[in-house]
Amino acid sequence: MKSVVFVFFLVCSLFANAQAPRLQQQFSWSQNNHIIQTVEISAKGDQIVFVKRINPNDSAALKNRFREDGTTENLLPGKKDSLRIGDPVISLIKLSSKHLTLIDYGWSPHLAPGGGRVAYAHQLQPVTGKKITAATLIGNEIKVFSLKDKKIQTVAAPPARGFLLDPVFTDSATILYKTGDAVNGPYAGAIALHRLHLLTKKTELLRSARIRHRLYDLVGNIYGTGNNYAYVVYSPQDSTSGLASEYEHLLLHEKDTVQDFGIRRFTNLDFKFAVLPERKLVYLDDNHLMTDDTSYIVYFEKGKTLSKKPINFDFTKAWLSPDGSYMAYLDSSASCYVLRLRDFSRTQVPLPKKEIYSLTWSDSGQQLAIVQEHPKMPKTDMLYLFTVE
Repeated sequence: MKSVVFVFFLVCSLFANAQAPRLQQQFSWSQNNHIIQTVEISAKGDQIVFVKRINPNDSAALKNRFREDGTTENLLPGKKDSLRIGDPVISLIKLSSKHLTLIDYGWSPHLAPGGGRVAYAHQLQPVTGKKITAATLIGNEIKVFSLKDKKIQTVAAPPARGFLLDPVFTDSATILYKTGDAVNGPYAGAIALHRLHLLTKKTELLRSARIRHRLYDLVGNIYGTGNNYAYVVYSPQDSTSGLASEYEHLLLHEKDTVQDFGIRRFTNLDFKFAVLPERKLVYLDDNHLMTDDTSYIVYFEKGKTLSKKPINFDFTKAWLSPDGSYMAYLDSSASCYVLRLRDFSRTQVPLPKKEIYSLTWSDSGQQLAIVQEHPKMPKTDMLYLFTVE
């Protein structure tokens, strides 16, 4: 009898562990004729920051100043400057009230761990045209906005004829940011990495600009927090007609290599890592020459492979959660799913059948922000926020 009871509870336990992820829509937002970029969720999950911009493909909207909702708090400088109608706007929404604050013109906003400050790359000059090139970003500096006193402070200035981009808080008093340059014809890319201590105003150069085969090493995304951060570097190994056909793919901490993924054709590694304490790493290995090759979830520790789990289903794009618990992915029909990596149980995200432009996890892996084509308004993006458990 005791063995029967034990088996019963064991089966129930296994069944409970295999329950599919539960998703619930928490929030949605859109603004007519606007696109939404670089969404970030606060550590507490109570506010989001992003870039909103009048759709550059909507020539009619660009000719007329957009009227914000009356409840919107507009802190933009030069509010009547018609030259800035097409500029990117750093925007913050408090989820409880849907209060929208327009902070400044800029790119890549990032919230401090406590949620009281936003770092961003300030767009110095009005944006003209549909394409954003390195020339568009010349003079861009790093600024920090305080939510408490609503003041903006410039914390890092670019070199002459240069620009800065992609600031990230690793803790409440430390920011990592990049120096940019033209790296692919006229287009902008990150070529060096700096660390700024906000209290002491001290700046350190973590990785200097390096040229190999007449091309820059490219600095990619930054992962993790505190001293547990890591960043990606793509190092060109050859050059043909101004482009490289092969890059070395590295994940670094300070100047040390956390993981060397070898030399191969350029593959964007964004959202394919979860950097965990003690140099543990969860990695989505889906870089294949042949589409029918198997993808894997790979677990590393101190550069060595611990285990590999094959992914026995097709997907077109995927994003790992920063805590290494989940993977969101799209299939060939553009349906979106959330997969729990522990047991590979999955749940479809309840979304309209529209194109998905971006997906962002919260650091905790408990919230998921998705930007897709608006179901009814053309040339407009829709932002959804889901809780995941």
